[in-house]
Parts: sequence; C-alpha cells; structure tokens
Amino acid sequence: MKEDRMRATLFCDKCMDDTVHEVTYVDNILYQIRCVACDKSHSRGSEIQRELYLNYMERVFSKPKRFKNEAGDNLPHFLFSLPYRVMSKPFRTYKEIKDMFLYKRKI
Repeated sequence: MKEDRMRATLFCDKCMDDTVHEVTYVDNILYQIRCVACDKSHSRGSEIQRELYLNYMERVFSKPKRFKNEAGDNLPHFLFSLPYRVMSKPFRTYKEIKDMFLYKRKI
C-alpha cells in the first residue's frame, strides 16, 4: 500500500478558521483529513477497504487486455520480460494482498 501525506489549508468547522490540515491518501484514494491545530479528523475507515478491494479486482480483471496491448506494442520486449514476470507475479500478488490485510488491521 502506498500511503501519501500532504498538507493543505482547509476550513475547519471546530476551529472556525482556515487552518493547515494533513490529508492522507492510500493508493490515490482519499482516506483521512486531520486538522493540525485542533487534531480533529475525518476518516473513511470501512469505505476505503471496499474501494481498495474493488480497485484490486478491477486491475485483476483488466490484466488480459493490458497483457494483449503490451504484446502488440512491443513484442520483443514483451517476450524477453515474460519469464521474469511469470516467476515474480505470485510474489508481487502475495505482497499486495498481505499489505491490504495489514492496512485493514491498521484501520
């Protein structure tokens, strides 16, 4: 899971002023907004689990089409990289699913 944090000036309903907020994204999906001044936060706990799962499933189901497009674009490179990709894909998939479950526990 790729977790990105950034700061933005937003209106805080508790402070009643524009204050600095820390915005957290998980795999480019908005997860949490936290006011730095008063520490009030808004989170999307269970919703983000569903979105992460749907995003993963969408990538799984679109893989054959992406595979076909890549083979058509540059066949020599595709054939050269295929053995490595076939060997490493189970490990990359395992790592991604493991990260999803670890992040679920974190929420």
